Amino acid sequence: MRLLIFFCILSFFTFLSFVSPVPAAGLQSPSHQALADILNSQPTISLGMMTVGIDPDAVDKTLVSLYDENDMQPLWLENNQPGSRAHDLLRTLQHSDLDGLNPDDYKVAEILTLWHQNDETSRARLDVLLTLVLGRYVADMREGSADPCLLDPKLFAAARDQEVDILQVVNGALYTDNISAYLQNQAPAHFPYQGLRKELAHFRRLSRLGGWDTIPGGKTIKPNMSDPRLPLIVHRLKITGELQDSTTYFQRYEPVLVEAVKKFQRHFLLEPDGIIGKKTLTALNIPVDELVRKIILNMERWRWLPHRLDGKRIFVNIAGFRLFGATDEQMEITMPVIVGRVYHKTPVFTGSLRYVEVNPYWNVPDSIAVKEIVPSMQKDPNYLKNHSIRIFKGWAEDAPEIDPTNINWKIIGKKIKRYRLRQDPGPENSLGRIKFIFPNTNNIYLHVTPARQLFKRTIRSFSHGCIRVGKPLDLGVYVLKENKKPLDIDQLRKIIAGKKRKIILLDKR
Repeated sequence: MRLLIFFCILSFFTFLSFVSPVPAAGLQSPSHQALADILNSQPTISLGMMTVGIDPDAVDKTLVSLYDENDMQPLWLENNQPGSRAHDLLRTLQHSDLDGLNPDDYKVAEILTLWHQNDETSRARLDVLLTLVLGRYVADMREGSADPCLLDPKLFAAARDQEVDILQVVNGALYTDNISAYLQNQAPAHFPYQGLRKELAHFRRLSRLGGWDTIPGGKTIKPNMSDPRLPLIVHRLKITGELQDSTTYFQRYEPVLVEAVKKFQRHFLLEPDGIIGKKTLTALNIPVDELVRKIILNMERWRWLPHRLDGKRIFVNIAGFRLFGATDEQMEITMPVIVGRVYHKTPVFTGSLRYVEVNPYWNVPDSIAVKEIVPSMQKDPNYLKNHSIRIFKGWAEDAPEIDPTNINWKIIGKKIKRYRLRQDPGPENSLGRIKFIFPNTNNIYLHVTPARQLFKRTIRSFSHGCIRVGKPLDLGVYVLKENKKPLDIDQLRKIIAGKKRKIILLDKR
């Protein structure tokens, strides 16, 4: 099973129209020399078509190979005019903003100008430019148009790890029966991305209609209170759909309006208490164009990750504090999660779920041992005993256990890393009763937490980076149900009650 961790979700739809070029008559086919001149001029750089993460010299060499294989004939012209594939490609580029991309990045204006030029050089330039923009567009759709590792190398180390083969891309486009469908299939297939695409169109439509007015600051508005700002709040909630359109005039902050505000608060990850305080008012006043920008950013983040995953998979929305289980784009399970605190951010990556560990040990990470365990032992010599944590003379499985009183906790400091601190299974175990393992370089996994009260909070960033799940037994049944010997909740509870550590491998990994 694949585990995919991502950032954000929204949803909705509209349509945008574009003008297709009218082909000019009497166009000249570019000569071999005209094409060769363009190909020898470092076209990736000279035509301004550099792609993030792809060496321009390598692209230029690929271009030469493509045209050599085609006997130095144009790839996109038919009867000396841009052919049907060229039209379909241009139409896709014109619509690229529907995926949060910028048509200017694909030289749409220059292509339209060259489209009507009748000289060999322009014909050659157009043909090579179309080939380059195809590669750039597909690379942007498959990997994203920005390199996230430049933002945070550790947090995004495993993101955008796909490679785009330009030769394969161009050949795929040239030899497919339907280039429009081919290009459309380059986008992430996941339902959250498709939801964002619809949401982008929806909020752009709201932007064209003028968005919404700013609601003035003032005192907190609680249920049954009257306030002169209520008409503005009602109008704002009607625009984005939290409040159904009606002619009702609210003289007071009535229950139907309170429920609409709660719905809005949930959308923005605010405490859904129905009280219109500073945070809720700030969210209500976010300009529509800023929401459009955030949707585009989240679509870009989706493109950093693998686009198609076979079979069952799990998505963890870090920013939304939710876990989703899906098969073939059908959501099957969802639950709240707790993710890393600001200074223990949960990385963005993918992994394959391998096994479930019931009644797990918790091997205390070095960072926690140094920063938390040592200071706690200095204050309370019984801290390890009270928390069922034992200490071993090394990390080998057969390392002997040692008495914590034999360690000078006042001076041990970072030298505690020499030892292995392990918390026994039990109700107070930091991993809870179940752990879900998908090997990764970040040492991140899904687990339970004894601090169940944290799930009642709307903003749930309390962990050291791992992901704490809100319904561990449901998740356990979900991931194990395709095993030859699936387990139900009662069987899992029985294993937990046995208090012995047990590893259950997934048949499909």
